[in-house]
Amino acid sequence: MKRHSTWFFFLVSLLFSQTSFSQYTVSGKVIDADTRDPLPFVNIVFNNNQLTGISTDINGKFTYNSEVRIDALLCSYVGYNKVTLALDSTDVKPILITMESSSFELGEIVVKAGENPANRIIRNVIRNKDINNPEKIASFRYKSYNKVIYDFDLSDTTEDGINKEDFDEVFKGGHLFVMESVTERKFIQPDNSEEVILGTKVSGFKHASFAPLATDIQPFSFYNDILTIIDIDYLNPISNGSLTKYDFNIEDTLYTGVDTTFILSYKPQPGKNFEALTGLLYVNTNTYAIQNVIAKPFSRGYIDVSLQQQYRFVDGKQWFPEQLKFELVLHQTEDLTIGMRAGGVSFIQEVELYPDIKKKDFSIDAIRMDEMANERDSLYWEEHRTVPLSTQEETTYQVMDSLGAEHNFDGMLKFFERVGQNKIPIGPIDLDISRLLLYNKYEGIRLGMGIYTNDKLIKDVAIGGYFGYGFKDSAWKYGVDGKWTINHDKELVLAARYENTLQETGKSYLGYFRPRSFDFRTFLASQMDNIEKKSVSIGMRAMRYAKINVAFSNTLVDPQYAYTFQTGEGYLIRGYSNTDITFNLRYAHKEKLINSMGQRFGLGTKYPVLTLTYTGGMKGVFNSIFAYHKIEARIEESIYFRNFGESRFRLDAGYINKPLPYGQLFTGEGSFVRNWSVLIKNSFMTATPYEFLSDRYVHFHYSHDFGSILLHIGNWKPTFSIYQNIGFGTLSHPEYHQNITFQTKEKGLYESGLQVDNILRFNYFKVSYVGFGAGAFMRYGPYATGRFSDDAVFTFSMTVTTK
Repeated sequence: MKRHSTWFFFLVSLLFSQTSFSQYTVSGKVIDADTRDPLPFVNIVFNNNQLTGISTDINGKFTYNSEVRIDALLCSYVGYNKVTLALDSTDVKPILITMESSSFELGEIVVKAGENPANRIIRNVIRNKDINNPEKIASFRYKSYNKVIYDFDLSDTTEDGINKEDFDEVFKGGHLFVMESVTERKFIQPDNSEEVILGTKVSGFKHASFAPLATDIQPFSFYNDILTIIDIDYLNPISNGSLTKYDFNIEDTLYTGVDTTFILSYKPQPGKNFEALTGLLYVNTNTYAIQNVIAKPFSRGYIDVSLQQQYRFVDGKQWFPEQLKFELVLHQTEDLTIGMRAGGVSFIQEVELYPDIKKKDFSIDAIRMDEMANERDSLYWEEHRTVPLSTQEETTYQVMDSLGAEHNFDGMLKFFERVGQNKIPIGPIDLDISRLLLYNKYEGIRLGMGIYTNDKLIKDVAIGGYFGYGFKDSAWKYGVDGKWTINHDKELVLAARYENTLQETGKSYLGYFRPRSFDFRTFLASQMDNIEKKSVSIGMRAMRYAKINVAFSNTLVDPQYAYTFQTGEGYLIRGYSNTDITFNLRYAHKEKLINSMGQRFGLGTKYPVLTLTYTGGMKGVFNSIFAYHKIEARIEESIYFRNFGESRFRLDAGYINKPLPYGQLFTGEGSFVRNWSVLIKNSFMTATPYEFLSDRYVHFHYSHDFGSILLHIGNWKPTFSIYQNIGFGTLSHPEYHQNITFQTKEKGLYESGLQVDNILRFNYFKVSYVGFGAGAFMRYGPYATGRFSDDAVFTFSMTVTTK
């Protein structure tokens, strides 16, 4: 009997517990009544009870469980009319709520007595930044599902006859482009970070090598003093000192359990001139952390940008990003008949706080792809998608994958990968287009071509050569070389080369690792040595952030200018043989590296960058007549000063221990040609290209870019920069250098400059601004002539910006 009583009591208790804890659930989505876009972070209160508040997520969705019947809800959102809705508790289907925008605009804040209460909240946020910033904790690890969608921005019709229906017919109602990825990131203080793309799926492509470039569009968290969005640095509204720059106002309050969430609007104060954001901050009184944030630039450009971030309190320890969203819109205009729209969302999951991670666990690249990233099957994506694909997204995959197979999108991507490396692939051959058209003052226009084998012939081996003809000097230049990439990750490369070409006198090898790019200074080269050079070299990456190259070479040098060198033994020479071994080093501590599009990109570092080159002459080897040591070193750094702009510093120094012919010494630091010249940074603008000659020198180049903080009137945003260049140099035995004119600069070469960019700005098809500027440099000190016409140089510049 007792046993039956026990079972009866258990069943009754179970039934009672089920009845007592039965829950009512309401879920749905809140959208804009006009655009039908989801509204993130909408405040929702149930049954008029202020203590039952929740917010929609970044996609406008919400779910609420209650032990009591839910009869009504109230939605409130800054800039929208409130919505009250009666509910039927028996209806469990998700509901769709539309909200209409109001004429809300953050007005001037007037506080009649005491301090603005919003400022007290912001002070607490700033005080707790280091506690709440996820990138201030010892370590973390997480996985993330990411999706980016690209679309055309079209009106129904345009003057050119292009309309939305035409595109819908091609894309069958799908998007232009869908890209998904699953990534895993790990982090150790202070700045060790690695993100691995475990899986990627891109409509139209089977192997999307560009995926790493698409993972770094918006800031991971909203706590850095400076937020960089599309290469523009914005002052964070919760940075130190922001209360003197921004206005804040409490717009709403939401109560959740024991915590309160304040919704604050923010915008720059009237008359303040800086790159500012505007939007909403949701501040939770639990450590006064950011719970949600909406941000966009206060001053609009041709590309509209908006950011949304949502945080959650993980394991009762740390606020951590949970959902991130961005949108970029290049609007359709009269000049731009087809606009573009890109929107992306990231869902952060499986967050581990303080995992045991070692620095040795990190690879060289901050962002890289797993070898299997492009091979994930449908089961993998069904498992890892946080939200299922919409019908429109599924259509996009079907249509674009079909078009990609038909038009060989992967082949086109491979083609553009090679173009990004200055190569045009034609079967097993690459044409080197960097040698197609060159110009300098000595050769005039040089037409030529480079031809090399690629991986289709021999994997990791390139063999070929180049040729070119200068129309001013009427001479051919040519060379052949081979390169074997032994290890891609370590960038271990073995190379050999023969070339008969020209080399500017005083050529520095401090730029050896700089990628080939446009440099106006090369146009000014007019003093050349003809060289016949044979060399072998080996290069690699070491210590993660160092690049090293060692080369052995023999060079026959024939000066193409009036010159004779007197050796220490007293005999005169003109041409000579030089055999040397050269060591080049570049070290960029903590440089962010991304492996994408078939190559490794360096995205810079906040630490100084060191470049070093050493050359040792080997007398008697292959008839070389010089034994010497030649060293050059460079340290450069950029420092951003909040509310003040960016400073750039560069210090160069060189040393040669023995007298050498003119072409092996240090010269070419000047860029003055005429009184009007193009601005060339890190160059002496008032010195002619070969005015000074040294075998020991120190150069200091400083510039500071104020941006537009000094003057900003409406759409007129001139930017101001100041420059200071200082150089010292000595030359042992200047009498050895005959039949050529030069100076030395023992007393110091000094010049200062002021540059004003964007004095005139024009819109370029309403996609960007093209600006033109002017400036002036003045030489002073021991090497100034005292004549304004000789000591002053005027410069001009052209810039391209999005705002």
